[in-house]
Amino acid sequence: MNDFFLLGQFITLLSSALLLSLPWLLLGITLSSTFLVWTDEQKWVANFPRNRLLGSLVGSALGFLLPVGSLGSVPIARRLLLQGAPIPLVVSFLIAAPILNVLAIAEILLTLQHQPRLMFLQITLTWFVAIVFGLIFSTYRLSRQAENDEESAPLINIPLLRSGALIPLKSSHDPFQRNGGLIFGSGINPIAKFSWSQKLQLFGRNIIEEFQEFGGALVFGTVIACSILLFFPQAFLLQWADQQPIAQTLVMMSLGFLMPLGAFNHQGFVVPLLDQVWLGASLSFLLLSALFNLQSLALWLITFRWRPLIYLLLLIVLFVFLFAMITNFYLT
Repeated sequence: MNDFFLLGQFITLLSSALLLSLPWLLLGITLSSTFLVWTDEQKWVANFPRNRLLGSLVGSALGFLLPVGSLGSVPIARRLLLQGAPIPLVVSFLIAAPILNVLAIAEILLTLQHQPRLMFLQITLTWFVAIVFGLIFSTYRLSRQAENDEESAPLINIPLLRSGALIPLKSSHDPFQRNGGLIFGSGINPIAKFSWSQKLQLFGRNIIEEFQEFGGALVFGTVIACSILLFFPQAFLLQWADQQPIAQTLVMMSLGFLMPLGAFNHQGFVVPLLDQVWLGASLSFLLLSALFNLQSLALWLITFRWRPLIYLLLLIVLFVFLFAMITNFYLT
């Protein structure tokens, strides 16, 4: 009987997590496909600032225009990188999008209205981290890979990405070039010459292909998160941490990494615990759960290469822990 009870809890938790997550991922994939098919990406990407600091500032503000959360921002970030957008801009957008957007800020203002310090720190620190990370990763450069065949166009080597769009375009005049799993344009956008029916077909196919790729990774990450969370001794660990600021921060960071809370539901979980944990511990949960958790990590693993991804994850954990300690000891 106990086994059936645990199975029922697992199915309920998994279903709820997927219902909170899949719509935002689908929204991000739809926007990515829209950029591919219905806009001239190369023209509007060419207007992005190439200055490192300015690119980071613009990237941190893109979330206001594209409120897709931490899950929907991954396919959009990949699409921007594939079209040659500056790396500082894309990294800043990836970090800032989960919190610095209209929907998330409205949720923060509504849920944390009686905690102005926590609300202010969550927003401002996310903006600061997005800009700093954009500047850090600006050292990566887009480079062109020479081809032995003189007739073929050079390929773009994007050091951050490990996978790209999976749609091969059958065009005898201006084909996309393939480099492993990546497909790039040769400098001329062949989609502009497509008819409306061809564009619709490509739009639908790209949504299906990207949803299969990202959706499978999201389901896998959600299953792992729900399996661990079902046996994770949350109450025991919070009681064990007691009033120790470092232990509480580590426990709340672990919860933030494991909780499959979707795109904009992080504040609702931490509000009942505000009277029991330190302010920095609550801040660490809000920041880490929004920036990356097991769900978003599954998407990042199939999108980015191992080395920059490890750097990014380590920096996020260190920055969040540092901010939490400063808040615990100097701002509480």
